[in-house]
Amino acid sequence: MRTVWPLVAAALVAGALPASAAEREKKKRPGRFRVGPVYLTPKFQLKNAGVDTNVFNQRTDEIADTSVVLSPTVLAAWPIGRRLRLTGESHVDLNYFRRQSSERSTDFGGEGRAEVDVSRFTFFGAGGGGQSRQRFSIDVDQRVLRHERWASTGVTIAATRRVSATVFGTGHVYEYGSFLVRGVNIKENLDRNDLTGTAQIRYVLSRRTTLVGSADAIEDRFLRQPRAVSRVSRSYRYLGGFEFGEKAIIRGKLLAGIREFPASPSAPSYRGPALATSLTLPLLHYGLGTILAERDIYFAFTPTTTLAADRARNTYVSTRFGGDAAVELPLAFFGRANFGFEEAKYLLPYLVEGVYGRRVDHLWTAGASLLRSFRAGIRIGGTIQWGRRVSSFPTLSYEGLRYGVQAELVP
Repeated sequence: MRTVWPLVAAALVAGALPASAAEREKKKRPGRFRVGPVYLTPKFQLKNAGVDTNVFNQRTDEIADTSVVLSPTVLAAWPIGRRLRLTGESHVDLNYFRRQSSERSTDFGGEGRAEVDVSRFTFFGAGGGGQSRQRFSIDVDQRVLRHERWASTGVTIAATRRVSATVFGTGHVYEYGSFLVRGVNIKENLDRNDLTGTAQIRYVLSRRTTLVGSADAIEDRFLRQPRAVSRVSRSYRYLGGFEFGEKAIIRGKLLAGIREFPASPSAPSYRGPALATSLTLPLLHYGLGTILAERDIYFAFTPTTTLAADRARNTYVSTRFGGDAAVELPLAFFGRANFGFEEAKYLLPYLVEGVYGRRVDHLWTAGASLLRSFRAGIRIGGTIQWGRRVSSFPTLSYEGLRYGVQAELVP
């Protein structure tokens, strides 16, 4: 921390200097600064410097600690003529806890994308990876080390002025640290290679609205499961709806459909609704709001013993709703508010303290930030975030609060 705080102070002081006369011209570029042919946009965030009242998400005997999260990010763009586009992003998250040193971590990651236009075809490829030690789902309360790497490639074909089709494939590898939770090794149960093939078709209804249909075929290959358990799981997702362009009053996507898991030797079958919706809309003339609605099925880290198999892979259906608002306020203040709700329903009986039962979790979250804007892209203020989970297994319920100072710098 002796080296971190001087960096924070130096960044904030440097950003307070008067803006250059060419600021308007720079906004037209694909990035804030130019380094040779590459345009870069750096961003520095102090996400929170304050108190976490429940570091380990415990129901009783909560442990509080002082925590700091610093996150520098860089966006990159390399325009090459009119037909070739290269973009990228990299970030580092520095997570510090004063007393609970076991929870400290340095997370990092990055990704890149290339697109090239050839007549009616747009070929693209993307890839990335990273390392993080965080809670990655409602299913796991511990901060578990996770390595990810992924790659995707495909092509978009403009059949007519209104009709286009896209086909692409994605490979995503997840590898976890060897970590025991209630006697279960997360690495053994969740290390996997996720292979997805996607086909999409779009029909342009207007300059602002596009009709979309998509189908995904997903194959999960588990890397470290016991040989008695099937290591391959296949599922499908079918979605349809609308995409709204940048010039529309409401921007984003509104998609709904069906998620299907056929019966397999080691995982329960499932067929039910799916949602993938994210919409951004103006809040009068003062700011923007975002609405999120998602429904999908995920793998749980805890296996279940059933009559059909000694160790069956459990899954849970996650239904999430949320939203946030960002509003410009008088006297150069800037406000943010967010809320969220998630329900997780496990399809197989869940084992806790030697007892099997149906597990259903409800997670509520809410938060707000108030920051003061200064010149050259600086905002400084306070933030508070609350979370509460209520589970059908009372020992898995918890409540916690995080509050402190927040700052961000975008030169």
